[in-house]
Amino acid sequence: MMMTHKQRILAASRKQPVDKLPFGARIDLWYNYNKVHGTLPEKYRGLDMVDILRDLGAGIRQRHEYIWKETFRNVEIVDSDAPPYRTTEYRTPKGNVTRKVVFTQEEGTVAAYETEHMFKSAEDYAPIEYLIENTVLTIDQDKYLKAVQRVGEDGLVHVRASQSPMQEVMRKFMGFERFFFELADHRSQVEHLYEVTKELVWKKLKILAESPTEHVQVDGNWSDDIHTPVFRKYFVPYFREAVDYVHSKGKVTMVHMDGEVRRLIPMFLETGIDMAEAFCPAPMTSVTTADLRKAWGDRVVVWGGMPAILFEPQYSDEEFDAYVRKLFKEIAPGNAFIVGMGDNVPFDGNIERVGRIVELIDECGQLPIKA
Repeated sequence: MMMTHKQRILAASRKQPVDKLPFGARIDLWYNYNKVHGTLPEKYRGLDMVDILRDLGAGIRQRHEYIWKETFRNVEIVDSDAPPYRTTEYRTPKGNVTRKVVFTQEEGTVAAYETEHMFKSAEDYAPIEYLIENTVLTIDQDKYLKAVQRVGEDGLVHVRASQSPMQEVMRKFMGFERFFFELADHRSQVEHLYEVTKELVWKKLKILAESPTEHVQVDGNWSDDIHTPVFRKYFVPYFREAVDYVHSKGKVTMVHMDGEVRRLIPMFLETGIDMAEAFCPAPMTSVTTADLRKAWGDRVVVWGGMPAILFEPQYSDEEFDAYVRKLFKEIAPGNAFIVGMGDNVPFDGNIERVGRIVELIDECGQLPIKA
């Protein structure tokens, strides 16, 4: 009996047999941009991403926002708008901190990017820690469950997750450059902030592990030039704990590994994480899929392998087909691999090439694949 997209993806993520290569496509960047700008292909106007991927025959990889809401005890929040910027001040008994974001619609949907992080000096440790310690999480799964029902057997809905604790400190509170100065000058305070952050991250991890989601994301958005210096000391021990806990709940762990990761490849095996999702190979990074398979074998499930740039018009249909055929040979016999984007179809990408992957899988992606 033929497997559904969902069955293939779930089986491959657990290293179980599948009939042919699973394919879970992510097109939200392409869809959101073209919908807002009125440039969707005529036959797709009025359709959502799920319907478009169904028309193309592809499996669906849909990202959903958090399944919790955050509020704060004894914290006053004051927003000041000066479009396209918003400054938010958090007033706590331990002092006040502010963050500033810029809103942009360049990607289609409105997105907020930080231009000013909460942490600016040593005086900000206390109020940030107070803010973290007084965060209240309220579970809210209704929209997620509706999304799962909508996708059905045609793919998976991944819940957006918290970053790992030190990634939260680096990216959310301090920014990467300031983080390394702080780690050099005030290591004990950075490590205390890490421990406080870890308690909140664990609460979120437990919500995910006990939710209906099949895959629990434990981190993402790595770049080895930034993360290698701190990865083994601060990331690996947390991941080992997190993986053991998630496994105890019968779930699969994953990381959204969409950056340059050559130096992190050997350390990844120390984490115990089951799946590297959104793997982005050459020519967008220095790592080929063959490199990754040589380093990991099938010890880590890989979801990705299709660089976003390949969907753009500078690559011919012949070059696209050749890349996909070569990819299949690089991953032969095809175990523990899910074809997907690294990490999205770009706004100017050829959406029909998503359907072409489906055709090529039917043509030469039956398992076991011959090298």
